[in-house]
Amino acid sequence: MPYAYRRVYQRALLPSLVFALFTPASTWADITITLNKDFIEKFKNRATIDATYSIDQAHKRPNPPSKDGDIHIAGRAPEISLAAVAEVMNAAAQLSARTLVKDSTGGEPVNITGAWRIWCEHGGDVEHIQGSPLEPFETTNPPHVFEIHPLTKLNNVSVTSGWKPIVGFAAKDAEQAFLNYERTRSHIVPGDETITIVTTMAGFNYTEFQIELTEDPVKVDDGFMTFATVMDLRGNELVHKRRMVFVEGTPPAQKVAGLKKGANLHVLGLPRISLTLVDFRAAHADDPQFKGKDILNWSLPYEMIIAAVYPH
Repeated sequence: MPYAYRRVYQRALLPSLVFALFTPASTWADITITLNKDFIEKFKNRATIDATYSIDQAHKRPNPPSKDGDIHIAGRAPEISLAAVAEVMNAAAQLSARTLVKDSTGGEPVNITGAWRIWCEHGGDVEHIQGSPLEPFETTNPPHVFEIHPLTKLNNVSVTSGWKPIVGFAAKDAEQAFLNYERTRSHIVPGDETITIVTTMAGFNYTEFQIELTEDPVKVDDGFMTFATVMDLRGNELVHKRRMVFVEGTPPAQKVAGLKKGANLHVLGLPRISLTLVDFRAAHADDPQFKGKDILNWSLPYEMIIAAVYPH
């Protein structure tokens, strides 16, 4: 365990134990996510998803900057086949996109693109099965684990200019957030056509941290991916190696494109479940090299979407 994590863990251990003793069991209830293997194969090494999105409900106005500045758009898409919420980042400046959302709510589907994100932000004993029938939502925040967040485009309206620091917003503390990410439990259940992930609420969305690239960025169809060491804002190492996802056409992708191994960035990121690691664990559960290592019960596999880069 890296030094910074040992220090944070020791500081957080007693409050965590107290919380566990006096918190209702429902807070720790399992969240079950069942995904089709062909979906996992298609998106495990992609930064984004394109969706034909039927907008059921949307915020009438963006969240204030202190609440993250996003606008939430609840809807359904055959490409996802799960309850979903799409979000425009720094939405106050995206008037054309907001007008399009307003005019399309309850009407014809909108073609949207953005970073796909599977993450458990809310507690409760909930089961999400890809392909189950979905009725139109009556709220902007239905029970969901799938997001397209942040969006890059709605029809022909680009919102990539919103991929920048959120002025007036206090992002999650890096030490607390990554400690939470690293210790979130999970159980993976391989099936014939599906893989099920059983986990708990994770939360800690927008997090501010530093990274040092441990390799040159790798170009993928819709962006860049690279592994990096995660550090807090004082330069203390938190995680030795974690995959970072940069979406094509956004300011963060433009920034990382010319960098090399060893480069440093100060970033704003969002966690998502790593389908690459989910697929790997499911495929290697019976591999002799992992015998006795309980690979299907390791902590939740995750990676980070880089939503903004701060100026040095």
